Amino acid sequence: MVTEHMAPTDSDRKDSHHVVQRFHRCIFRTLLGTDSLESLRQISEKNEKAWSKLKDRLTDRTININIVAALAVAATASFLTNPPPTDFAKWDHQFPYFCVAASNGSAMLAVISGLGLLIFLNAMDSKSIIAAQTSKFKFVILVTLLMMPLTFLATATLWAGLAWIGAVWFGDKFWIQLAVTLGCIVFLVTLFVISAALY
Repeated sequence: MVTEHMAPTDSDRKDSHHVVQRFHRCIFRTLLGTDSLESLRQISEKNEKAWSKLKDRLTDRTININIVAALAVAATASFLTNPPPTDFAKWDHQFPYFCVAASNGSAMLAVISGLGLLIFLNAMDSKSIIAAQTSKFKFVILVTLLMMPLTFLATATLWAGLAWIGAVWFGDKFWIQLAVTLGCIVFLVTLFVISAALY
């Protein structure tokens, strides 16, 4: 029996293109607060007040990320250098200890990339945006730099969560395992709500 492969219709192409556009808008709104680089360029060239407010907002967000990341570095460093704080969670087991160390490293990278992003935001102007529009390489570099602080901080949070799960699991206490399981479910639901709201 021969099966026929149907070619994608114009409607299917439009739907997929619409999904890609919405994803791009979501990414740019999250990273830049605008729908695209073009809208960002227009703001920088035509509305100095709005441009100044946008840069201030991006700078404040990056500073907040750096503060949280710096606190994460201090907190994870204390876990790495001090005896386990509880007896129902095995923080000295290899897996949670490794996760805490990875969280510490990710938080450090968030701080470093955040400082780099602050330097870039202070120097950013319409020429920087035009360069990113005309050069694929500079576009990738710009988007990567914008993503790095938040991505590294999210990675540090993920490693810290895995450390909690590992320490509790190897601690072999049912009630605390149940509490962590419920916490993971709440986390996944929260992540879904945030993603749905942004998309």
